[in-house]
Amino acid sequence: VWPGPAVRRVVTYSIGTRGAVRSDLAAFTASAAATYADPRGWRAAGIDFRQVPTGGDFTLWLASPSEVVRFSTACSSFYSCRVGRNVIINDDRFATGSPSWPGSVADYRDMVVNHETGHWLGLGHASCPAAGRLAPVMMQQSKGTAGCLPNPWPTTGELRAAGG
Repeated sequence: VWPGPAVRRVVTYSIGTRGAVRSDLAAFTASAAATYADPRGWRAAGIDFRQVPTGGDFTLWLASPSEVVRFSTACSSFYSCRVGRNVIINDDRFATGSPSWPGSVADYRDMVVNHETGHWLGLGHASCPAAGRLAPVMMQQSKGTAGCLPNPWPTTGELRAAGG
């Protein structure tokens, strides 16, 4: 199996929950690990994500909607969010996706983890480059794709901006 690009940076993360979550924590953990290891994701920028029991460079949270807003007033109870070293995935969105996301729930899970982790990596929001093109993963696809095709993975430009 081809290992992908050389590892340029190792990033550690831990997993946590906030509030009463309905999603299975083991499934969430496995889903995130698969997203981080996928050669179409931030791994293509040479970033190797490794889960650690506690601490780490950031914490990936699975949070109930009412707990998401407790991280910051900038967060909403409907969407996911990133605040400092906290990458927060809204449990409702993880379970069902977003009403504005036209793809599968599995693709949504990849997208939202990549999007919020992209914020942690220092990337801001992007917009649809043109109707019919792939949406950048840093586009707020949870709110719609503005004519772009739904895309759970970073674009070449986003990978370059993240260090690839």
